[in-house]
Parts: sequence; C-alpha cells; structure tokens
Amino acid sequence: MTGIPKEKSVPGTDADDIDGLDGVDPSRRYATLTFMRGSIIALAIALISGLLGILYYIPAVAQVLPRMGLHFTALRPIHTTFAAVFIFLGGVAVVHRYFEDVAGPMGRGERTRLRVQVVLWAIAGIGVLGSLMGGVFSGREYMGFHPLLSIPILLGWFMFTWNFFGHLGRHLFRRPVHVTMWAVGVLFFCYTFVEQHGWLLPGVFSDPLVDMRVQWKATGTLVGSFNLFVYGSLYYLACKLSGDERYAHSNLAYALFGVGMLNSFMNYGHHTYHLPQSHAVKWVSFVVSMTEIILLARVVWDIAAMVRVRYPVPSNATQLFVIAAKWWTAYILATSILISVPPLNTLIHGTPVVMAHAMGAEIGIDAMVLFAVFCWMLTEIVARRGGDTSIFESSRLRNIIIGLNVGAGLLVLWLTISGTIIGVRRYNALAPPDWLSASNPYVLGACGGITAWFLANLLYIWLRQLFPAREKT
Repeated sequence: MTGIPKEKSVPGTDADDIDGLDGVDPSRRYATLTFMRGSIIALAIALISGLLGILYYIPAVAQVLPRMGLHFTALRPIHTTFAAVFIFLGGVAVVHRYFEDVAGPMGRGERTRLRVQVVLWAIAGIGVLGSLMGGVFSGREYMGFHPLLSIPILLGWFMFTWNFFGHLGRHLFRRPVHVTMWAVGVLFFCYTFVEQHGWLLPGVFSDPLVDMRVQWKATGTLVGSFNLFVYGSLYYLACKLSGDERYAHSNLAYALFGVGMLNSFMNYGHHTYHLPQSHAVKWVSFVVSMTEIILLARVVWDIAAMVRVRYPVPSNATQLFVIAAKWWTAYILATSILISVPPLNTLIHGTPVVMAHAMGAEIGIDAMVLFAVFCWMLTEIVARRGGDTSIFESSRLRNIIIGLNVGAGLLVLWLTISGTIIGVRRYNALAPPDWLSASNPYVLGACGGITAWFLANLLYIWLRQLFPAREKT
C-alpha cells in the first residue's frame, strides 16, 4: 500500500484508479487514494470502539467486556483519537485531490517525503491502537496515547507541510480561500499539536489549574485546525460542482476565514468558564464563537443551493450529505448559542450535553461535509475504473444516509435531554432521577446501535469501492 506507482497500471486491476492515462501523475492519485483509505479505516476503528464503549452503559454487558480484554479506559481514547484521525486524513486526501488539479508531476524529493509521511503515520496509527489496547495511556483528551508516538505523527506532518508549501507557497493568497484555509490549517496543526504536550513540562503538570487551561486551550485550537480542513474541503467541493471559483474569492469566504482564525484561538473559553479567569475572556469567547457559526451557516446554505443546481433531484449522495450538513449546522448554531451563555453553561458543563454538542458537530458538520466530498471523489474513481456509479444515486444509499442522520439525531437528542436533566438536578443538589438512570443505558444503546448500523453499511459500500477485488488472470 505504501509503494508509490512509477509506471502505468495494468488494466483490470486496482491500479486503474491511478493509471495517469489522462495526464495526471499516478503518484498524486496514489496519495489521494491512500489518505482517503486511511481516513475511512480510521472511521471504522472509531465506529467499532464507540459501539463497544456504548455497551459499557449496560450493566450486565459491562461486567463481561473486561474479561474479554475490552476496557472502557482504552475504548474511549481509541474512539476519540481515531475520530479526529478520520477528519484530518480526510482533509489531507482532499488537499491531494486538489494537487491533481494544479500540481505537475512529483519530483524525487516529494515522492520520498510522501513515502516517509505514509510510513510514519502508519507506524503511529498501529502504535496508538496497540498501546491503548495494551493499557498505555496519557490521560489527555484527543491525545490519550503515549507521547512518544507523537514523534512520528509530527514528523509526518512536517513532510506534508514541506510538500504543501513547496507547491502552493508562491502566490498563496491569490488562490481560492480553501487553499488559504488548508495552508493555515497545516501550520496551525503543527503549533497546536506541540501545545497539546505542554503537560510534559513540570511547571504545567504540577499546577492543576494551569494544566487544565493549557489542555482545553490546546484542544480548542486542535479542533480549530481540523475545522479549517473541513471548511476548505466544502469550498473546494462547491468550486468543482459549480465550475466557478468566484464564491471562493468572495468577501464572505474571507470573512469566514478571518473569524474562523480568531475563533480557533478563543473558542476554548466556553470549556473553561468554571476555571478562575477574566470574565472578558468568557464573553469574547462567546461572541467570537457565535460569529463563526453564523457565517458558517450562511456558507453551508449557499453551497447547498449550488449543489441543488447541479443535482435538481435530491437523489445523488453528494447532495444528500450537503443537505444534511446544512440542517445539522442550523441545529449546532442553536445549541451553541445556548450552551455558550455562561449561566446556562454552568448547568450543562460536565454532563452528556457537552458530548451531544461535540458529536453533533463532528458527525453532523465535519463528517457530513467529508462524506459529501468523498462521494464526489469516489464517483470519479469508480467512473475512471469503468465501474458502475449508480450506487451513488441508488435508493439503498439514500436510505442509509437518511437512517444515519436519524440515528445520529436521536442519539444527540437523548444525550441533550438526559444531560439537561442531570445538570438541573445537580444544580439543585439532587441525584439523577431513578427512571433516567434505569432507562439511559438502553436508550443510549439503541440510539447508538441505530447510528452504528447505518454507518457500518455506508462504510461497507465505500470500502468495497476503495479496495476493489482484483480480477483473476
């Protein structure tokens, strides 16, 4: 999988996806396909670990899982880490698809750096999964693995950064806004990834308040960096479907970019309202967060309209995912406004409402946007292979998309309701009601199971397209 193609492929094999017969360097297609495969594999790992984690909420099952070597302390960091990996690798795959449009053949140095990047990230991925399953934790949010594994991750990002700016550094700000977003996202990740390791400094780790401030600040900027990849992917999809880059050069596009950058440095504030800090930080964080989500809502609405022009009947999977992202954005906007108000944040902080908000944002916005771009990219790949692309407009896939969104919606809704009840009761120094404690495991398991079932069906379709069976000769 890590061998970069040097020659034209043999017809009838998986290498048809990267044959380069239309003038595109096969190595660039290899990169796009490899990172998309890695992204989907990471999502599958996140799905399996998340589903097993939900089973821990059922008392009878929770007693059996540890005897099988499946501990919640390992399943949760596996789930959160590989969910983030899915988003980052998906964004990197879209960036390489853009390289297919604008970059020429890879030079020897770029090929070498790409090989090193793929090998380093493969080592890191296997190492993270193995270490967490083996009980080696750091205890950090999104960074639960041993810090030594951060070395190949960061070195791989340096390889990617080198290749990225080697092609796009010149006249960067004359390019569409999605390129600017990706460029800042690349640098921003490197910065925030290093910041995530601030706890290794004795002066930080010895002071719990400083440690929490640094961790939540770094976590907020980490989310900001992968948001830039997702938003940039959305703009790129809009440009490809419409054949027009004017929207990506508009004032609105750069307004979102500017506010998104400010948000990336300030949106952590609503996670630290409970810590001693200036009230000005809290209110600046609130205002900036609301400004970004409002602009994002406008952009998603506009892009959904552009996709509808290309696909008037909502049957194509790309359009369905964009429509889903549009309505999820509206929901996240409404809930973001509520939970970022300091008095209301006091009620819900530390309850399942926070989990619901994070899941809604990652599944509803980040994942739906990447799913839309993946569907478009897979349609290209399958068509180039000479395969049947009707699956992307089939009623089967349509039903899977609807079921996935319904399941995720029910899961987020239940977490929000149960978390609100817990928060109000906690504020009044009361324990959760008995009926909630008794029903929560089964409702959570049912909603999570529905979501997992439809997501697994979606992944099955995509994995069959990404790893097609080779023809016998």
